Amino acid sequence: MAFGGQAAIDFLASQIQHDDPGASSHWRLHHKNFALKGNGGFSGLSGFGGAGRTYRGARSLVHKALQWRYRRIARNDPEFDRIDRIAVSTMERQDRAYSLDVLRQSLTLAFLKRHIPGLNGESVVGVIGDGFAAMTTLLLASGLAKKVVLVNLNKTLLVDLAYFQRWARERSGFGFRLVVDPAGMVESIAAKDVSLIAIQASNHALLRQAPMDLAVNIASMQEMDPPVIAAYFEDLRHASERRQLDFYCCNREEKRLPDGVVTRFSEYPWQSSDQVLVDELCAWHQQYYSMYPPFYRNYDGPARHRLVKMA
Repeated sequence: MAFGGQAAIDFLASQIQHDDPGASSHWRLHHKNFALKGNGGFSGLSGFGGAGRTYRGARSLVHKALQWRYRRIARNDPEFDRIDRIAVSTMERQDRAYSLDVLRQSLTLAFLKRHIPGLNGESVVGVIGDGFAAMTTLLLASGLAKKVVLVNLNKTLLVDLAYFQRWARERSGFGFRLVVDPAGMVESIAAKDVSLIAIQASNHALLRQAPMDLAVNIASMQEMDPPVIAAYFEDLRHASERRQLDFYCCNREEKRLPDGVVTRFSEYPWQSSDQVLVDELCAWHQQYYSMYPPFYRNYDGPARHRLVKMA
């Protein structure tokens, strides 16, 4: 079974009063004030990422100046330049600012293309956690994915699909569906007019049926309880039996959740037989910027990214 287009958004909206059973204390805290507005918008978007309107005038110039430090990381990279231009257009269509949250996704996507040359318009990419469907939209808009399989908590997934719809509206071939069972996944993978397949986190095991070439998790496993992290790794290892699967993971080396649970990158269920392609601190995830001095500030701990071919 699957819900297509607006029906998917309506179904998720009907579920927002129910708590996600696997949500950590982090997301129970950030979701507590989430609500639908009468005009179809949202309130209480705490922890979802930057949601401001498109920067204009002097404000746009200030943000560009502050973002220069990050863009220098990918200087002389034509793939980043291309993705950067696409991201500008995408954010304008969504009436959303090209914030540091989005710029990080552009830098990550260019990084992935450098290290996975085969990433192209025939690839199926799994995205575990997204904010406003930023990575999802960039993968499809840039032509670096044929389909994206997106998993998220119910409220966050509702916002993802609403913002993806803003970009995909009036674009043929970029349909989306919410799948809720194995039959819906099989049907949606085969459907030529479906480019985004959404899965509620409570149904995350459906990932095992997705013929993915790449899976991506950016700054959200650090916000999950360890048993949930382990469950996603198990899903990906099952999926890797279908075809070779690369996994890109970028998260804080250590993070304490509101209830005291601590997540550690080194304790994720990696295997010694995973083929590690990259393992280092992520240059664009160490600091954020502010409009007031000091302009650049460290996060509460370093973030590491690792790219592996999963065993």
